[in-house]
Amino acid sequence: MTDISGFKKLTFESTRTMNCTEAQTLMSAAVDGELTLREQQSFEKHILECKSCQHEFNEAKKTKSIIKEKIVRFKAPQSLVNTILKLSSSPQ
Repeated sequence: MTDISGFKKLTFESTRTMNCTEAQTLMSAAVDGELTLREQQSFEKHILECKSCQHEFNEAKKTKSIIKEKIVRFKAPQSLVNTILKLSSSPQ
């Protein structure tokens, strides 16, 4: 089950309440799914209660989605890959 923030519902509550400054600091990591379970719980609780942070989080998710759709990726030439592998495996 998922709530309006896009996070899966968790079965237990975090013991600490997060403030807007902390939520904004963790916003990018939250969008990327890189929060610890405890951070995620606290962040989710905060954005459910704070409409401003919830809006910012939703906008950050939209931005990431747009960037992901538009990014152009190029395959590195095999000669570059070989050179990097050779340099990283040789003792200095």
